[in-house]
Amino acid sequence: MMEDKIRKYAKFLVEGCLKLKKGDKLFIVGITLIKDFIDIVIEEALKLGIENIETLISNPYKQREMYKNNTLNEIKESPLFDRSKYNEMAKEGYAFLNIYSPMPNFLSEVNADILSEVSRFQMESIKDYRERQNKGLIKWNISSVPNLVWANSLDMDINHLWELILDICLINEENIIGAWTKKLETMAKRASYLNNLDIDKLVYKNSLGTNLEIGLPKGYLFQCADGINIVNMPTEEVFTSPDRLRVNGIVYSSKMLIHNDNVIDDFWLSFKNGEIIDFDAKCGKDILKGIIETDEGSRFLGEVALVDYDSPISKTEVVFKNTLYDENASCHLAIGASFAECIEDGLTKTNEELLKLGLNYSKEHVDFFIGNRDLEIKAVLQNGEEVVIMENGNFVGSENL
Repeated sequence: MMEDKIRKYAKFLVEGCLKLKKGDKLFIVGITLIKDFIDIVIEEALKLGIENIETLISNPYKQREMYKNNTLNEIKESPLFDRSKYNEMAKEGYAFLNIYSPMPNFLSEVNADILSEVSRFQMESIKDYRERQNKGLIKWNISSVPNLVWANSLDMDINHLWELILDICLINEENIIGAWTKKLETMAKRASYLNNLDIDKLVYKNSLGTNLEIGLPKGYLFQCADGINIVNMPTEEVFTSPDRLRVNGIVYSSKMLIHNDNVIDDFWLSFKNGEIIDFDAKCGKDILKGIIETDEGSRFLGEVALVDYDSPISKTEVVFKNTLYDENASCHLAIGASFAECIEDGLTKTNEELLKLGLNYSKEHVDFFIGNRDLEIKAVLQNGEEVVIMENGNFVGSENL
């Protein structure tokens, strides 16, 4: 029974999320711990007539040994860390399926500066891919499957973690695509409502101490997943990009963040004129510092995302230690790169033009979670009117949106 559901999930990622058909090309990224699932994805893709299939499968254990025992230059030159295939596959028109299977705290003994440097190096090495991705020129999806390290970090049996993932991704529904179509329609209504408000800025407040104002650029667009290419599986968010120079105040995290398989927890960020001017974390401060210091753009925000506190993922009461899942259980923000699609005609503009319009450019894009049960978000409109859009952590009038 479980095997059948896992196969349905693999098929849905290829056929339902990426919308691939006979003759398309598929590039699969994952780790050795989930090789069995990758093989199932390949089998389902072949059934659809997709014959051009490439993979990039990393061995996290070998990578960890290199982190511990080799110099930074040796790591950068190692095939174990080579990501240049991303650019090649993007240029040749492959669809990307990135199957993320986290290993929380797996790299806790590795020097944080080394991790940050390697992350920067890898992000720079896939610049061509990221440019095409941001311009909407390639199909892509990021999804997750369990591994034993991840399940153990949650004190959970791996089969139970599988059951949660399959349920959250609606694989237990009789008509999976129909169920997702209905969910996406609700999200599209929310995005349309927010786009029609003509918002100048958003004001966030909650009992954690968050008191933050985030300006939106003129011509902002809230987006959500669509039926053409679901890029995140699962997804609950409507999102846009802020005016990078109009963020002021302080924001507190509401959930731990896993970055490069390391934990950052109980942290806050302070902003002035868009820039992070101060921060602290009770756990993982050095990792957070590395993110913020990646480049000039990583001191600014690139995303504002709104998610009901009572989302299906939140209702599981599990902190998944996986950004893909935890970001869809909470309102969140992202340090780093903006989305060109989140401003009118953005996909036709250069990076320089987008910067002039208020968007941000960075090698980084790191989501962190700020939603809680008493989060309130007010929209201040261009005419000065104030509209409460989220109250007690949820969209106001969610039953109508």
